[in-house]
Amino acid sequence: MIDRMRQGVFLILLLLISFSSSSAQRSSYYRRIFVDAEYYMLYEEYRDALPLYQELYKAYPNNYNLAYRIGLCYLNIPNEKAKSLPYFEKAITSISDSYKEGYFTETNAPKDAYLHYGRALRILGQFDKAQKAFETYKNLLKPNEITELRIVRKELEALDNARYFTSNPLKHRMTPVGRNITTRFPEVNPVSDSSGNTLVYTSVQRFYNAILISNRGNEFWNNPLNLNPQLYADGDIRTVGITSNGNVLLLSRNDNDIYNLYYSTYNKETNSWAPITKFPKEINTSKSWQTFGSLSRNGDTLYFSSNREGGFGGFDIWMSIKTSNGWSSPINLGKNVNTPFDEIAPFLTEDGKRLFFSSNGLKTMGGFDIFYSDYENKAWGIPINVGYPLNTTDDDTFFFPIKNGKEGYYSKNSESKGDEDIYHVALDIKSPR
Repeated sequence: MIDRMRQGVFLILLLLISFSSSSAQRSSYYRRIFVDAEYYMLYEEYRDALPLYQELYKAYPNNYNLAYRIGLCYLNIPNEKAKSLPYFEKAITSISDSYKEGYFTETNAPKDAYLHYGRALRILGQFDKAQKAFETYKNLLKPNEITELRIVRKELEALDNARYFTSNPLKHRMTPVGRNITTRFPEVNPVSDSSGNTLVYTSVQRFYNAILISNRGNEFWNNPLNLNPQLYADGDIRTVGITSNGNVLLLSRNDNDIYNLYYSTYNKETNSWAPITKFPKEINTSKSWQTFGSLSRNGDTLYFSSNREGGFGGFDIWMSIKTSNGWSSPINLGKNVNTPFDEIAPFLTEDGKRLFFSSNGLKTMGGFDIFYSDYENKAWGIPINVGYPLNTTDDDTFFFPIKNGKEGYYSKNSESKGDEDIYHVALDIKSPR
């Protein structure tokens, strides 16, 4: 009898040890997945992070932090934003003031879940629900959380703007460029010479970014030419500007997590583009990002966006003038244009009298909207929102003007493809203030 009892206890101990070892291995496996997912999230690789979080969520369905992270992924993937709602709705049922980001052991969600939930609702046009989410988030904040309070107040203002703009749409005509340009890959950042018949853009392909150029024939765009071999362009590089004569192309490249501006010149005799050249230290600095640039008609003035010190907020728009001694120290365009938030993607019209750019700090419908400012009396005037439907409740960040701003090219998400395509835009410029 005693021997049988001993055998039973021994078997139980073996089972416990086996279960403990199996549980430890399982925990170690999921920790590695979590670390990988967080790495992708850090670098905003949401498509790569999503399946990892989903695998973890299957194993831990009551983990509110994982629900929150899945919601963030869907919110940042084009045409998948509606899928974020049920995950945010679960996450906000278990909010923790002591939330620790990046910890595998964290099972609650941060109060920021309400902020992102509100943004998802705003993007999807559910303004009343979004307002409730933002107000709840605001009430959770402490008086010393000044930055967070400023952000949520801006979100509440954007809802009022969104209600107004969507109720007063303008007659912008947006036509997809279509055949030979549109592919299964995202096509972004289209720039053109003043004729509008030469288009240079970035095709975000599976393993690299292709810088492509196409010319328009009588009816259709020609098959594009890949400029990467001529430009010696590699890595994370994108088109960001071109002169109105089409002879100088501007690009931005990620150089070890610092974005720098480059240019390439076109040689008519050889019908080729020169390898890219980096703008000098007056423009590119080792401590800031330079993400978009636009040259004046004669190429002697550069407008660019940078988060360098001395600005009004995050990214500001700056100006530098080319002299016989090189490029001047950049000048901030001032408080009419720049805000405590971000202003990016400046593009000057051919006549130099109007500047288009994107901002999330002015009177927006939410996120980034496209604005223009006119140069009058030696100063840039109060920016005007170009209105709905060119601007939406989501981020709108790249409009390249031609014909002195009467027309332009624009990249936006295509509902059918799920990624960005290029559109020609004829503007109804009577925009509401």
